Amino acid sequence: MIEDVTKSATREVRAEDRSVRVERSAVGVVRGKDVEISQAGLGLVLADGDVSLTQGGGRAFIARGDLRIEQGGGSTLIAGGDASIRQGGTGSVLTLGAVSVEQGGIGIALGREIRAGEGGIIGVALAPSLEVQPGGRVLLGLREAAVAGAALGLVAGAIVAMARHRSS
Repeated sequence: MIEDVTKSATREVRAEDRSVRVERSAVGVVRGKDVEISQAGLGLVLADGDVSLTQGGGRAFIARGDLRIEQGGGSTLIAGGDASIRQGGTGSVLTLGAVSVEQGGIGIALGREIRAGEGGIIGVALAPSLEVQPGGRVLLGLREAAVAGAALGLVAGAIVAMARHRSS
């Protein structure tokens, strides 16, 4: 059984044991098994299964399964499975599986494996396996982020030491 929300504005949709389809609507919170979103705006999505977003956006998406975005975006994506973005973007992605982006962007990506495909850009990619395909771009990989973190730690330590020295 599918809980269907079409052409409406509502605060919350709860269907923990059923799949939810949201189309051409604005919803604050959506809870369901598998969630399918099309041409809609959402605040928070909580899914026990997969989340699929097409031509829409939202603040935060949390899925136990896979998360797929096409022509849309969100601020924060958390997935127990894989996360893929095509022609869209997000600020941060945290996944237990793979992260892939094509013709879109991700600020910070953390996963088991990360792939920047054609037209994909990732600011910081933290993963044991990183693949940058032709036309893709990663600004900071795991090594570069570790070096930047160490340098930032040294600078912060020096500032604290100078502040303590001045006060004594």
